[in-house]
Amino acid sequence: MGEKIYATEPVTAEELADYGNHIVQYSPEYSLCAGCETCSIMCGLSHEGFTGPGNSRIKINLGTRSMIHQVLACQQCNDHPCYEACPKKGQAMKIDEDTGVVYIDEEFCIGCGLCAKRCKFQPSRISMKRDKVRKAWKAVKCDLCRGNPEGPQCIKWCPVRCIGLSDDSVFVEGNATPAAAEGAAAADAE
Repeated sequence: MGEKIYATEPVTAEELADYGNHIVQYSPEYSLCAGCETCSIMCGLSHEGFTGPGNSRIKINLGTRSMIHQVLACQQCNDHPCYEACPKKGQAMKIDEDTGVVYIDEEFCIGCGLCAKRCKFQPSRISMKRDKVRKAWKAVKCDLCRGNPEGPQCIKWCPVRCIGLSDDSVFVEGNATPAAAEGAAAADAE
């Protein structure tokens, strides 16, 4: 069997067409990630009520030599390989009918890890962690803070504003709405 080929972060409009709305990291020309991990901390706090190693649904790849840090979150693939791999799909791994966001209902997750193994990205955007009583393994992944009226907490609390949502980003090629593009052009003119 051949080596698994992993996907790369989508950047162009054509690449983004394969993914749903997801967290994107803006170009370093706009804002450089400081590596503070505030996004990861706020993710853990908003989902679990506390924070700690492995408690976040996003990952930060700290570039210790390059000092270029990378925020890694679920890309919400349109073909949903994690959902298809789940033996309890529809119960543990679900798709939000309104938003299309794939999310995990930890109550029904059996902790098999098949979803994490089927992720197109390396490292996998799905993590395995102990449940709230620290007895059973459960899968966790970014769900764009579904159900939170303020939206993704990682975006809200990022002190350098280096991340956003792909559908709303004027900094991802092909996503600029006319009003947003005018606002970005006006900001560039100043």
